[in-house]
Amino acid sequence: MLQVLSSPGDTPRDGGLTMKLANLALLSTVALLGIAASACNVRAKDDASDGEMLGSAESQLVEDDAEADDMDGDAEAGLDEPLSGATPLDPSTPADGASDEEVTAKVKANVGKFFQPAGCLVSTIEGNKAKHAFKGCAGPYGLGRFEGEVSSTYSVADGKLTITHTFEGFVANGAAIGGTRVITYAKDGATIVRTRTGNWSGTTRKGRAITHGASFVETWNPATRCIERDGAAQTTVGETSFERTLTDYKRCGIGKGGCPESGKLVLERTKGDASLSLSLEFLGGTSYRVTRPNGTQVDRRLVCNANGG
Repeated sequence: MLQVLSSPGDTPRDGGLTMKLANLALLSTVALLGIAASACNVRAKDDASDGEMLGSAESQLVEDDAEADDMDGDAEAGLDEPLSGATPLDPSTPADGASDEEVTAKVKANVGKFFQPAGCLVSTIEGNKAKHAFKGCAGPYGLGRFEGEVSSTYSVADGKLTITHTFEGFVANGAAIGGTRVITYAKDGATIVRTRTGNWSGTTRKGRAITHGASFVETWNPATRCIERDGAAQTTVGETSFERTLTDYKRCGIGKGGCPESGKLVLERTKGDASLSLSLEFLGGTSYRVTRPNGTQVDRRLVCNANGG
């Protein structure tokens, strides 16, 4: 769940709940959980059985937003869990300990286990600080390609683990990223709570300048196997700005490719004085509803596993 709080049975980026939205086939990546935002690649079907199809502007909104979301998802899914001190067998649970030294010892022991080929990542740790140097690394589950450096600081206080990542000359899947992400892990009973905030800028794989800010909260309950996620992100590409807001997202008891039980995603694009918004509401099982800019609603189907992992 996380694409930190991803359940052990998930692929990274359920938080990459990937939905494809286009004219005849809702086709564009909307990484909802990321988590490693975990990611199950979930596609949306638009069979237009009700005679309604999304317009080109609406489809373009989803596609444009996806470019920024993919970049954030690459960093979240490929780095946040692996650099947390977790193990590949229990990626949802970050390193714990009573001191910074205990945590960084687990980071030193576990971080390289997520990446291939062996030796592509070199981590140098001094005190509670680490420098992770990537060279041709394939990420967890074989996803992603990473080059460059990430500097991380680990701090334990008041029962919380806080990790601050700074990206330096870092490239994820051909997109250049520079900036900072701060991730805090805490426990509420058996539930792991992850709070993530970040601001970065860079260049998309298409060569466009981009700036991005985001704040999300995810929870992972290993007893009920439930993932929940809320948050918002703001992105500017050229003269166009995008905002995505995710509320009440929940998925329980289902592994890779599972369907969400609930949640609402609102996308908005602004360029000059013109704006366009679109919302997607998950209705449980394979159903979701699109509310178009003119207020009309269209029901569609997700390609996901409604019966279990």
